[in-house]
Amino acid sequence: MKQKMDLNKAVPFISLVTILIVFAILTQGNMFSAFNLKTLVDQTVILLILCSGAIFVIALGCSDLSVGVVSALCALTSDIIYQSTGSVILMIIVALAIGMGIGAMNGVINAKFKVPSFMETLALLIGLRGIINFIQNKVGISHAAPAVLMLQKQYIKIPLLILILVVSWYLLERTSFGAGVKSIGENEIVAKSVGKPINKIKILCFMLSGLTAGIAGFFIIARSGGTSTTMGTMFEMKTLIAIYVGGVLVRG
Repeated sequence: MKQKMDLNKAVPFISLVTILIVFAILTQGNMFSAFNLKTLVDQTVILLILCSGAIFVIALGCSDLSVGVVSALCALTSDIIYQSTGSVILMIIVALAIGMGIGAMNGVINAKFKVPSFMETLALLIGLRGIINFIQNKVGISHAAPAVLMLQKQYIKIPLLILILVVSWYLLERTSFGAGVKSIGENEIVAKSVGKPINKIKILCFMLSGLTAGIAGFFIIARSGGTSTTMGTMFEMKTLIAIYVGGVLVRG
């Protein structure tokens, strides 16, 4: 049984290595040029940050279709705060608070009111996208704060990404919280019978997803250089696909 589980964990990595080798041969090594690697990092850093939080929700056996639109709302709101006050600290606090607040709301609706996470977050996606379009049309397109644009620097972007991924891995694999998350995903009834605080864990997982969405919002606006109505579009599906292809089961 242990060998089977270890093999299941190794399959995504073996597949990735195989694909890389094939494309390296087909491109005669050009795939791993400095320019291509930099482009790859630029294209995946936002997705990896979103996945680092959303994976907790997926591990529960739930889904969060709101990560892209929440990141866009956080980016837009933080930019408005900065343009109004000029305070970078307030901008960061507000953006992360909005992300965690929406995550907490998602968690409460799912845990307390038993609304399926797919339907709930899908409705939130549609509603928040309309709100973003309304606000954006009112305030107009604005440029990102200089402090946010610094996130495009590789020596800042890469260490932050690594830190976020390490913290996410540690929480999921090396803490009692992570064990509780996975136990709920495997069998919620059994997890509840052994005393796991189901509702608390679910709410915290959605809050983590919202937190990383808020962080990703800064990277989105840094990459685009300003706000727009299309920020975060389709990142919901990209995040889910990346997590599922990475080996996390749909059922938790």
